[in-house]
Amino acid sequence: MKSRHIVLALAFLVCAALLVFGNRSPSDPVVEAAPRARAPGGAQSPGAAAVAGIAALRSRAVLFGGGNGHHELFGSLSIPSPLPSAAPPQAEVPPLPPGPVVPSIPFIYLGKKSSDGGWEVYLARGDDTLIVHEQSIIDGAYRVQSIAPPTMKIVYLPAKLVQTVDIGSAD
Repeated sequence: MKSRHIVLALAFLVCAALLVFGNRSPSDPVVEAAPRARAPGGAQSPGAAAVAGIAALRSRAVLFGGGNGHHELFGSLSIPSPLPSAAPPQAEVPPLPPGPVVPSIPFIYLGKKSSDGGWEVYLARGDDTLIVHEQSIIDGAYRVQSIAPPTMKIVYLPAKLVQTVDIGSAD
């Protein structure tokens, strides 16, 4: 057993002994206010005027107003009206054009290999196996922007959007 274990065991035993044999009798739970003595000459000290005492309890109806039983804790929420449209009130507003549709990456990651100071990544598309390096262009639609394990960034050229493929760590 290490010395740290011995110290922890002794501390545990001391705590257990205090718990079992310690004084469990409660102290006097009622505290009475003691009257203050006046300063000589009958004058009060400057801080004595600030001590007024304990205020009386007030009912909930007095505090929250009325007895209807309903009170909003944080007040009401007012939502401002939307900004006015620049179009005339009866004009038909055309819908927004749809955003660019980016197809999911059609490749399945098979593996990678470090060669000549760079990375070779093996991808599969259907029955074809592709070997890609940085800046490789695949079918004129995808370009491999960077290969930095654990990710490979591929740019979808028609929309110029970057997609990331997880290729695992450099191990």
